Amino acid sequence: MRVVMTGAAGRIGRQLIRDLSDRHELRLIDRVPVPQRKSVVADLARNHSLFGRTSRGSRGKLWISLFKGADVVIHLAADVRNYASWECVLRDNIQVTWNVIQAAVKYRVPRVVFASSNWAVKALERQIAPACYALDGPKIGSDISPCPLSPYGFSKASGELMGRMFVEQQELASFIAVRIGSFHMRAPKNKDLRLWIGPRDLCSLMRRCVEVKAKGFHIVYGVSAQPMIPYDLSYTTRLLSWKPEQTT
Repeated sequence: MRVVMTGAAGRIGRQLIRDLSDRHELRLIDRVPVPQRKSVVADLARNHSLFGRTSRGSRGKLWISLFKGADVVIHLAADVRNYASWECVLRDNIQVTWNVIQAAVKYRVPRVVFASSNWAVKALERQIAPACYALDGPKIGSDISPCPLSPYGFSKASGELMGRMFVEQQELASFIAVRIGSFHMRAPKNKDLRLWIGPRDLCSLMRRCVEVKAKGFHIVYGVSAQPMIPYDLSYTTRLLSWKPEQTT
């Protein structure tokens, strides 16, 4: 499959490149060159009629042209700071996401996989805590509408709604929003464990988002299967046929 990946030079992007490059043709975009990979350097918040440049520094194709003939877009590019200012997320998250989805629609890319965040539902998590961290406590499911607490959370919620709108308008065949928890290479030993997703689970989850035969709008959760997670993974595992590792 031909996969466009934005934010490819970031921590998650670099992990996914290693995992997906064996089976898929990757078209990489970031503000900075992707180490040891051919990529297009571009500011996705700017009008996509502007040129990007290749990772070797020469003037390259329009970044939007990478979407031509693509099968999937993995949209990772964003300001990922939980408490980023409104001005930052308006430009680097909301405007960028709009431009990326518009590019996918223009070239009729069938699917967008959107890196959302648990911060899209952080208000509900805080509301039902600490019960939601107990093994038999109430969990937050994929059917829960966004309820953010910060500009960052709002930007991810707006990305989910953009995707749903374009699916409802039948301009996208599929949009999968992945509410990612806290990504670290190793399991943390503090309260972050309840939101943690490790590299193996992250890669296998995103691979399934790329390869699954599913249409329509979907919300899934990107967390490993530790006992304290506040999210219900049943829809995620069923839709994607995904088996996260059990962490104790």
